[in-house]
Amino acid sequence: MRHLSILCLFVFLTSPGYAQSGGMLSATRDRVNFSGLIVPSTGVLFGVAGEQGKLLGDAYYDTTFQAGNIRFYGRIGASDSLGGVPLRLNLLNQEVEVRAGSNDIRAAKAPSVRQFVMNNRAGSVSQFVNVREFKGEADKLGGFFEQLVPGKLQLLQRHSITLQRANYNAALNVGTKDEELLKKREWYVARGAEATRFAGTRKALLELMADRQTEIEGYLKTRKPDLKKEADMAGVFVYYNSLLSTGH
Repeated sequence: MRHLSILCLFVFLTSPGYAQSGGMLSATRDRVNFSGLIVPSTGVLFGVAGEQGKLLGDAYYDTTFQAGNIRFYGRIGASDSLGGVPLRLNLLNQEVEVRAGSNDIRAAKAPSVRQFVMNNRAGSVSQFVNVREFKGEADKLGGFFEQLVPGKLQLLQRHSITLQRANYNAALNVGTKDEELLKKREWYVARGAEATRFAGTRKALLELMADRQTEIEGYLKTRKPDLKKEADMAGVFVYYNSLLSTGH
């Protein structure tokens, strides 16, 4: 009896009525094809959208509105500035958003804003200056520089954002349907109004500060700053500017 059951199962699986193609019965295939949806030989049925992808990440320097001051190129009413207002920077659109009320958010395009300053999560202040206030490589840019260190040699940072597109392949069922906003930071330096890209490496620092190379080498050896960290990089520039101001 047991041998008979196995034989029957074998006959069923190898009969024309089953005709495997990705596990789909030929009878099922015929009914689907008859309805107008063609099933390919792989047995995978296309035409169903499935779950939609999501947009990951956010478009802001800081999603939280922070108290700040903003100065415009033109006048806003009787003044060219607003003080003590909640601000946040939209990196995707390069706009400064001003919260005028609980449900009232106004956006100022970058070309209309000379500079703005706002509190940050670290408990200090972030200052931004329109790239139009600089020349050199800044002529090719739009938006703002964050001014991390003022002085004779300024340390600047430009924040931007790119969209990483979805790469889902329905035929192979690989990749992701999600798109993601990726934030990017680039170092710049400025002597006066002349801004240039800065690699942010030890070698680049010594070349940039060649007139104080001995002192800077000593600082790097003693302090061992992590040049990938914003605060540590800023510390080197503060030290260099202090040497210039004291004439050492």
